[in-house]
Amino acid sequence: MNAIKNFFAKLKSIKNIEIYIALILAVVVILLVFAGNGAKNTSKTVEDDTYIDEMEHKICNVIQKIDGCGKAEVAISYDGDEYVIGVVVVAEGANDPIIRFKIVEVVVTLLDVDSTSVSVFTYKS
Repeated sequence: MNAIKNFFAKLKSIKNIEIYIALILAVVVILLVFAGNGAKNTSKTVEDDTYIDEMEHKICNVIQKIDGCGKAEVAISYDGDEYVIGVVVVAEGANDPIIRFKIVEVVVTLLDVDSTSVSVFTYKS
């Protein structure tokens, strides 16, 4: 008990100890916030194959309605943890860079994935 009293007495004798304690607490809070965010995976989860099939069909329908785009097929891949890891789109008209950009935007918007995980190819006629 005496050791604890001595410890607190030494702490109280330190000039501006409140500022040091506040800084230490702030650093701990910041580390906890960033450590928590780093552990999160921002990819969307996939419940089952039905969801994948529905989304592939929905994306296909939207892409085919883009002016200048014709027939389209979509394949969504996901890892074992059921996170979307990539999307492949094959579409008529995808050789046009503007159409290709619009296709990527559709996929990014509907699946909330990064554009780097979307590959677009021209449909073989």
